[in-house]
Formats: sequence, structure tokens, C-alpha cells
Amino acid sequence: MIRDLEYELEPSAEVVFKNYIDQRKKMPFFSNARTVRNAMDRARMNSAIRVFNEGLSGQTITVKDLKQIKSQDFQIILDEILAAGENAIVA
Repeated sequence: MIRDLEYELEPSAEVVFKNYIDQRKKMPFFSNARTVRNAMDRARMNSAIRVFNEGLSGQTITVKDLKQIKSQDFQIILDEILAAGENAIVA
């Protein structure tokens, strides 16, 4: 999915993503492909926000920056489900 959309996962992002999926499997209404797609969409959005903020702070943004999803982009959604607890219903 990531390659189809021409994004790249930084190696540490894959670890956080797998941790997210492992945690998500413990929660109600885990739905395999839908859960993965939602996580990827949220990580892409978090990446866009991160890159935008970096640009606002004066950093030079490259095409690679625009295409790369970093661990912190997944960490945001992992932290949300960890804070919600195992019985929480999340999208």
C-alpha cells in the first residue's frame, strides 16, 4: 500500500507500525485490512502535518521529506490507543 502511494517507510517506522498493529489486535473490532488502511492514512496525515510544520520553522523540505513516513508519524496513533485502553473502540 505504501509503495503504491509512492511513500517510503523509514526502518524505525516499521517497528512502531508493527507495535501498533499488535496492540490494535487486542482491541475490539480489529478488522485486518481496514485497520491497516486506516493506520496508514493517519500516518500519512501525521507526516503531512509534520513536514508542513518543519517548513514553517524554516527547514528546507525535499521530495524525500514529502514521501517519507517516520516512526513519529505512527507513534502518535500508537500513543492514542495505548491511552485509550484495551477495551476502547477506535477507528
